[in-house]
Amino acid sequence: MKLYGAIDLHSTNNVAVLIDEKGKVVYQKRLANDLAPESEGNRMHRSWTFLAVGLLSVLMYGLVAQAAGPDDPASIRSTPPDLTPYTRSAVPEDAAPLGIEAALSEAIPPQFVDVRIVNVVVDNTDDTLGLTDTFNDGETSIAVNSRNHGEIVISAFSGTSGGNAPLWHSTDEGMTWTKEFSVPAAPGVPAIFGCGGETCDQTFDYGRGNRLFGTILSSEPPFGNVYSGTTKDPTSAADWNWLVINGVTQRTNNNVPSSFGNADQPWLLVNRDPQARHQDNVYVAYDDFSGAPDMRVAVAEATNPPNFTIDNLTGFSTGFVNPGHRLAVAPRTGFVYSLFQRRIAPGAAGSQNINYMLNRSIDGGQTWSLNGSATGIVIANADSTQPQPKFGTVNALLGGVLHAAVDPDNGDLFYVYGSRDPATGNNRLAMRRIVDGGVGDVIVGSEKFITGQVQAAIPSVAVVKSGTVGIFYYTFDGFSGGFPVFTAQLTLTNDLGETSTDLRLLTFLSSAADNGDPRQRVLGDYMQMKALGNKFYGAFTGNGVAFGRPFANHDPIFFRVRVE
Repeated sequence: MKLYGAIDLHSTNNVAVLIDEKGKVVYQKRLANDLAPESEGNRMHRSWTFLAVGLLSVLMYGLVAQAAGPDDPASIRSTPPDLTPYTRSAVPEDAAPLGIEAALSEAIPPQFVDVRIVNVVVDNTDDTLGLTDTFNDGETSIAVNSRNHGEIVISAFSGTSGGNAPLWHSTDEGMTWTKEFSVPAAPGVPAIFGCGGETCDQTFDYGRGNRLFGTILSSEPPFGNVYSGTTKDPTSAADWNWLVINGVTQRTNNNVPSSFGNADQPWLLVNRDPQARHQDNVYVAYDDFSGAPDMRVAVAEATNPPNFTIDNLTGFSTGFVNPGHRLAVAPRTGFVYSLFQRRIAPGAAGSQNINYMLNRSIDGGQTWSLNGSATGIVIANADSTQPQPKFGTVNALLGGVLHAAVDPDNGDLFYVYGSRDPATGNNRLAMRRIVDGGVGDVIVGSEKFITGQVQAAIPSVAVVKSGTVGIFYYTFDGFSGGFPVFTAQLTLTNDLGETSTDLRLLTFLSSAADNGDPRQRVLGDYMQMKALGNKFYGAFTGNGVAFGRPFANHDPIFFRVRVE
């Protein structure tokens, strides 16, 4: 199919279209008016800007999306997730790697105090789960109750039962867990568990009022919508609260009709309001694939259930790689950061050249304008092998290679991203410190590499109250017994990345080998780590054999580390 691009720059509509050889419009996008002031005096300048950016970015993505389709392996959409139960018989090599090094080794670096690593399937109030549970448990999200640090919730792709989705729940700071099927279907949304009979993308976070919030992606055609709810009792489906209007749960993306059926990758965090410091707002980032795709952040201000009345554009991507849209929040100021990827050109040796982007709101999501840009600024540029070849041959990186977190004391942002070394071909991880400039801007620090010459991916960043930065990530370490070997790693730095100390949490064999599917993801798009006080709390997907499972299966693994 031949495609032709056109852009209307002579009206306030600013519409970009792709037309096939028969004159049929196959892709159409209205260019957002909030990217530049809408006045006669600047319209010509704006037209030339959109001619360059719109045609190269928006129209190029339209071509890729229309040619591939949302369900084609070449698509950059991250949903549907890989829900294959990669259970297999244990092989001798499963026990060969030193599994729970932090629990067994005497050589734990002194910076890591009181290390706890727990398989939530094995150390469970239901002692039969270790013999029966075979879900893949990818893409772990974690939430820790700030009013009671002993209460922790983990979510993963862990199935459904009785019409409810599960949460892994602990009341003793992660020592023991219960699999609670306590997230009910959103009223009036039959596709809320439409990804293989369970949830699609999902993330959870606690507010300050003993209240857990969660966001879930549905599978409504042609793609999905986002729904968010809340509960004070994660063990009770009856306590879950959605905003239901005329029998149908309100979409989190309800203010953007173009996004209906076109949303992806929701990411929820709770933060204090910038003005009303005792008020909690719920922020949900998502991708709108009716656009470039567009990055959007919806906000519910102090409402129970959350009512999303604010939804604004924070930037746009260009296709070829998933934007990996993430949020970071500053609890001291109430500021919120939106970060995402933009592929701008081919990279070396078949990789992709990526701009790592950042935007910020200082008024509760009402406006986004970092350094005067409504669509974000470039933090770093690097090559990355996304989404192919698959990380470790079994995990397509469809959800980006980036994450950030804010120092809760001084407000500095630490941004970690993938950076391919052209000499070795290794995809390393680098970090930049971003400091508030005081006049609506930020100052971007120099690049510091977090990893050595390894293949690394899926970072998650958190900062404890003392200012120590923790970075979780995986490394791919080669093969053993025909299966990829991964290490889940936690790295600490307390001198802004000049030096770092590593702790190997778990080395394990994948339960699966390469199955030839370019969308295969045995781990998923992300893992989460968060910080409260002087402790890091995290969850990741790992093989359960090291914890006593009689067969190889990917389970949610919880860790907690206290630092001095």
